[in-house]
Amino acid sequence: MNLISAAGRPARLPFLHAAGDRRLLGASVTPSPSHSITQFPLGDTVAALAGDPPRWPPSTTGLRRLDLLIRFFPAGVLGPHSALGRVGGSTAELRLEIFDYPGEWLLDLPLLRQTYAEWSHATLKLVQGGVRASLARDWLSFIERHPSGSRSDAQTAGQAHSLYRAFLAVCRSQEQLSLLQPGRFLNPGEPADASALRFCPMPLAPGTRARAGSLAALMEARFDAYKRNVVRPFFLQLARGVDRQIVLVDVLRALNAGEEAFTDHRRALEAMLQTFRYSRRGLLQWLFGKRIDRVLFAATKADHVPAVQRDHLAALMANVVAAPTLRAEQAHSQIAATALASIRCTEDGTDEIDGRKVDIVIGLPQDRQRRIRFFPGIVPVTPPPAGFWSERFAEIPVFQPPRLPNAATAGIPHVNLDRALEFLLGDMLA
Repeated sequence: MNLISAAGRPARLPFLHAAGDRRLLGASVTPSPSHSITQFPLGDTVAALAGDPPRWPPSTTGLRRLDLLIRFFPAGVLGPHSALGRVGGSTAELRLEIFDYPGEWLLDLPLLRQTYAEWSHATLKLVQGGVRASLARDWLSFIERHPSGSRSDAQTAGQAHSLYRAFLAVCRSQEQLSLLQPGRFLNPGEPADASALRFCPMPLAPGTRARAGSLAALMEARFDAYKRNVVRPFFLQLARGVDRQIVLVDVLRALNAGEEAFTDHRRALEAMLQTFRYSRRGLLQWLFGKRIDRVLFAATKADHVPAVQRDHLAALMANVVAAPTLRAEQAHSQIAATALASIRCTEDGTDEIDGRKVDIVIGLPQDRQRRIRFFPGIVPVTPPPAGFWSERFAEIPVFQPPRLPNAATAGIPHVNLDRALEFLLGDMLA
């Protein structure tokens, strides 16, 4: 909505140079040429934010698409990019295809290079330590009673899958863990064949295959079908046109959940980053002959910390993805990190705690009648040392969005959305 309204209100996006320089002429939603992908419900989303009280729209549960046509004046006499069609002699157009899908699905891409035995071995090794060990007790007990070599049986496989999926669900809801594969077990979307989702890890030595007719062989066949019929087609669909990616990361939630959740969050990000290798050995290049040349990692809920700490949040995000950033630079690609709130729900303020003035945010928690003054604590700029976890990080409230009856024309208050757009699109709008 900020892009659509930016021509009339360029101050909404001052750090998007095309808007700040008043070169942005307008943006509009256009019909999608694809009938196989559900359209993003932009109207319903705006209606939810314009309600009384305003409410957050439902989370994304499947692949959605939104097509935009952006009209602008190029910065020079001639637009520097061949993809920008000349219109009316001095103006240009950028056709933008935006894809939205559950972030959990990114965790499935590394599976395409793993065998069932390799994935099972890695998953069972991870389950042996930390909070996972106790949470997985029912599932582990079941597969111990029904070992890999036992007779293939669809009902037993279904029970094992249900226990494994319940284990993943409690890992997410109770412990805020993130490295939970396959991602579609928790957010399935609409697979054509639901039976492809009914499998789980079984003890198998890496480099081996399950014995024909065994329970593990049934699981292995379903794992392979899942990769072939669900995961690969999804990423092939994206790879046809996607060359820029933004990954939204709830770093504050991970800090609040504790050391193990934060460490697991980093593991999950590293697994996702296998998606965005930039060299010719990269997974997307290997699978599809496709490179993603820019990736932005955005720490969300930047409005939940005061302005003075937003740089801390961005620095923490940058540190978490520091190693992949170095690899990207070596491959002459770009990766960046920022702190972002696409809809700002708070305002900054100050308070006094133990006789000391501190910066806070002020906002209305969801389902509450009165606003609160919230001090989030000090956000570390690097992954926290062991001593940080002796005291729990501040519990992060869910703030109600501001009421936005004129979002389509007035835009939406945000934090750093313009900087994110400049990184992702600035060169195309030059």
